[in-house]
Amino acid sequence: MRNILCNILNPVSADRIEFLPRHVISIEQGIIQSIIPAEAQELTDVEDFSDCLALPGFIDLHVHLSQYRMRGLYEPALLPWLNKYVFPEEARSAETGYATDLAKQFYQALCQAGTTTSIIYTAPSEAACEAAFAVAEEIGIRAMIGMTMMDQNSPAGLVQSTTKSLDTSFALYERWHGKNPLLDYIFTPRFAPTCSMELMKEVSRFAYDHNSWIQTHLSENTDELAWVKDLFGLNSYTEVYEKAGLLTPHSIFGHAIHLTNIELSMLKANEAKLAHCPDSNFYLKSGEYPMQRILEAGIEFGLGSDVGAGTTLNMLHHAKMMNFRQSSLSVMPANALYHITLGSARLLGMESRIGSINAGKDADIVLLKPPVGYPISEQSLSQLVFFGNEFEVKHTMVAGRVVHNQTD
Repeated sequence: MRNILCNILNPVSADRIEFLPRHVISIEQGIIQSIIPAEAQELTDVEDFSDCLALPGFIDLHVHLSQYRMRGLYEPALLPWLNKYVFPEEARSAETGYATDLAKQFYQALCQAGTTTSIIYTAPSEAACEAAFAVAEEIGIRAMIGMTMMDQNSPAGLVQSTTKSLDTSFALYERWHGKNPLLDYIFTPRFAPTCSMELMKEVSRFAYDHNSWIQTHLSENTDELAWVKDLFGLNSYTEVYEKAGLLTPHSIFGHAIHLTNIELSMLKANEAKLAHCPDSNFYLKSGEYPMQRILEAGIEFGLGSDVGAGTTLNMLHHAKMMNFRQSSLSVMPANALYHITLGSARLLGMESRIGSINAGKDADIVLLKPPVGYPISEQSLSQLVFFGNEFEVKHTMVAGRVVHNQTD
């Protein structure tokens, strides 16, 4: 049993956070057993984090592990950036040693940033995906991980035949689905331009039969949209995915910037989910996420770092950018935090286990210390979201297991 004295900021809904000062969180076998005011607590073996805020571990809905080391390499548009930097870097992860070292570095940075759950793309290589799973299992990460699938319009070192891409993905799913309660496989066709209709339809069929998750990209860049129209000849990007059968309640579409109202209706009708990546959209000049229209359409979304187009794994940075990248819509701190915690947990159907600090849930918790001179209060939430990196991540747990501990 661990008993942790701290101050809790806990998401309750999209617009409400509860503040519980000086409470003791009791954890046993990875589960939160109780949350009791310190004054009512008679325990003597209490760990003193009274100078810290406790928050539910952050959730990153869209991140490219195999791009971690190429952050900051710049081109002002998606397609040139992919060709110049992304594809050469992803090719390196075909070598198991490189992929393993990279995964260790990536997960260490993830834990240091307080992220406890990630939805991950790896390079289009079985070795890269296996390394990502093996290291995640060793450290104790919670993640859904998928090998990026590409069977057309891709560099020679990365493209796979349709059969090879499908067979490898199916084998990875069979190997990892159900093996570890913290890990699962997610089918990961990169985006429509690099995936044949045959590949996408077969992914859809398998995912439907096994009730499994799918992730891909949608409407990130205007040049990309024109390319999709030339390749498939349909009315919209979203229609390509609808024809392929990829619009499902277990599908997460990254970016989703340049969407018509008809496309929004299609996404809503199929209960598809979105991963908003504001830092990445700003970095590559992709455009402004139509948040007001997406909210009005009632489509569920959460936030993703999109590293390497995103510049950091710090989800509080992306919560801030969620506000900064809206020209007129104000995003309140409670709403920003919701979209990197409970909101994303609900999107994933995992809200009974993670996303908030409540008795009975898994102990996915991050403890952060405010900078000197800043008292802990309800106002700390706004400072957490809008500061830079001044709140120091002291301690990160996944299902009660310590994955990061910063000593003074």
